[in-house]
Parts: sequence; C-alpha cells; structure tokens
Amino acid sequence: MKAAKKIRQLIASCEDPGQVQVLKDLVLSLQLGRPFELKRLYDIDIHYFDMALDLLKEWRFDHYISSRSRLIEQLFAEAMPDLLEKPKSEHPPETV
Repeated sequence: MKAAKKIRQLIASCEDPGQVQVLKDLVLSLQLGRPFELKRLYDIDIHYFDMALDLLKEWRFDHYISSRSRLIEQLFAEAMPDLLEKPKSEHPPETV
C-alpha cells in the first residue's frame, strides 16, 4: 500500500491524532515547498516514522500521483482557512 493512501486512511480513522498531524504537516510542507523541522519525525513512533520515510521516497520519485492528489485535496480542504490568511508584514507599507 502506498504511503499517501495509508496516511489518508489514518486521517479518516482519527487514529493517534498527534502522530498523524506530523505526517499531515510533512505532506503540506512537501507540496507547498515550505520548511519542515526534521526533528519532529524523531518524536513520532517508528510505525509513523517509517511511513514518513516511505512518503518521502514516493514523493521524490513522483510516483503514485493519484493517491497523493487525493491526500493533498483532503489536507487543503482542512487547511484552507489557514492558507488563505495573508502573512502579516513586520514592516508597514511605505508611503510615497
């Protein structure tokens, strides 16, 4: 079974939400090209760690696009409100 499909099944089952959240964050980071703190992978159980490694291998070689697409659709639907928020600038816009 492909890692993306396994992760989708874990999300649907609500199994161990803390562990699954790390996997979800990894998927979103890979898809959006955002940084991911690798230390978080060391904090999860070996079963989830192995799944993360499988996901990275699959992602790297761009296989299993349809499973990955369904997973991305599901995660974007969950994360959409956060993704739509505009980042707050530390500096106010300059006026001329």
